[in-house]
Amino acid sequence: LNLNNNHRTKSNCNLQNFSLNITYFSIKYNVVMRNIFLQILLAVIAVNAYAHEEPTVIMPFSDDPKSFLLIGNSFMYYNNSMHKPLLGIHNSIKNNTINIKARTFYINGSALSWHDVESYVNNPNAGAFKFNSQNKIEPFKDRSYDIAIMQDCSQCPIHPELSSDFHKYVKQHAQTLRNHNIEPVLMMTWAYKSQPSMIEAIAQEYTVAGNENKLLIIPAGLAFSRSMQSHPEIDLYADDKHPSREGTYLAAATIYASIFQASPVGNTYKFGIEKGVREKLQRIAWETYLGYYQKK
Repeated sequence: LNLNNNHRTKSNCNLQNFSLNITYFSIKYNVVMRNIFLQILLAVIAVNAYAHEEPTVIMPFSDDPKSFLLIGNSFMYYNNSMHKPLLGIHNSIKNNTINIKARTFYINGSALSWHDVESYVNNPNAGAFKFNSQNKIEPFKDRSYDIAIMQDCSQCPIHPELSSDFHKYVKQHAQTLRNHNIEPVLMMTWAYKSQPSMIEAIAQEYTVAGNENKLLIIPAGLAFSRSMQSHPEIDLYADDKHPSREGTYLAAATIYASIFQASPVGNTYKFGIEKGVREKLQRIAWETYLGYYQKK
């Protein structure tokens, strides 16, 4: 009898241990599956966080553009102007036998509604001359532009009181430029450093405006967001809004990729940025270009 009781006790203990093991396995399995589900959910959220209407114009209409007009505000003129790295990236490539040129019209804090674009392209005195190395005045022989790149104030496209003006002046300025045989292009700006979620609405409004007016959109703002996610160690901001030198370079590299349909990866133009950081920004610009225009 004692042996039977001992046997029963051992059997009960074994059953209890087996039951505990099953329970433990069940709990562990549920935790693992829950973590997998959360990871999938977060991935889906990350993909859709910057969901926007797809652009219908995926390349410039201009063939081999050589002259640019940049119209914007301090987002463009920080770090000695965005045109400098744009020209530097293009003109540093050995097989680009013709250097591109640019003229800029910036107003600090401005919206598109502040700019008199007609005067920029129709004023005979704007860009009429330059000083050469001997301090002599030389006239500019060719003051035509192939492409004009515009950007609005950071909040204008998404502000409830200003969004309608954004769409109004994109349409108005695009028509003005086309009347002068200049292709209008929009550069999508970026979210504030403290409010990264702004980019969702910004991307949507710029893409809608581009599709409505058959404009190429340069996804600089999306490149900022991608870089912040992939390389948070690279600070793209001089403050909460304006670009650091790295931010200006990234935007220029995205312009280059979008306009010339070519990868900036491996470009040797330095812009005062160390090689490792520069290469990361070049890859971000190219990946953003491929992703935005659905080319991969």
